[in-house]
Amino acid sequence: MEITKFGLQLFVRLEQMALHLRRTQNTLSRLRKSVTDKTQRLREALLARGNDLRALLASAGHAIVVTGGKITKFSSELCITLEQGTVRLRRAVNTLARLGRSVTGKTQRLREALLARENDLRALLASSVDAIVVTDVDGRFVEANPKASDLFGVSETNLKKFTVDVFLSRRQILYFEGNGSSFIRPKEGRGECKIRRLDGNLRLAEYIFVANFVPFRHLYRFRNDRQWAPRKRTAA
Repeated sequence: MEITKFGLQLFVRLEQMALHLRRTQNTLSRLRKSVTDKTQRLREALLARGNDLRALLASAGHAIVVTGGKITKFSSELCITLEQGTVRLRRAVNTLARLGRSVTGKTQRLREALLARENDLRALLASSVDAIVVTDVDGRFVEANPKASDLFGVSETNLKKFTVDVFLSRRQILYFEGNGSSFIRPKEGRGECKIRRLDGNLRLAEYIFVANFVPFRHLYRFRNDRQWAPRKRTAA
């Protein structure tokens, strides 16, 4: 009886252990399957990620090549543009240098011409037997010779304090349009005019007038001056 009882307990215990063993095997099978599935999915994900990474690297490499080509092309075009700009700049500098030399030469020649004209004028003023004066565009005396001082009855120094309008009307000689400063074209006139001296005496003189004989300077030359007397009326 005891052996039978022990055998029965042993059988029950072995049955329970077999049940626990099957459960453990089932759990291990499920865990193995789960690990296998997760491993497979992880491998597939890593493979897909690797493919994406390779595609990204390939795209980036292509973009780098394209960008490198564009940079090389831009650098080449920039070098060509800079070279062309340098050539144009050198040409512009040379042109400006030539213009500067030309302007300097013309300015020097003009200065020499004006100096020669001034020397000629001084020689003319000193040697002329006629009264000669030079005025600016406002009619103020700038130069005068001794004969002009005798004609107007004013010393050469004091004559520069007056304008020509004090002694004669400019309308007798030349009608100026505008203010005179914008009228710089040379113009010559001849005729006779009456000169009123400061002492009140009138003189009749033949004149030669050259407006703007140099820019903004007018020359008057008076000759054969004589005292003016009004004509006597004859009886009807």
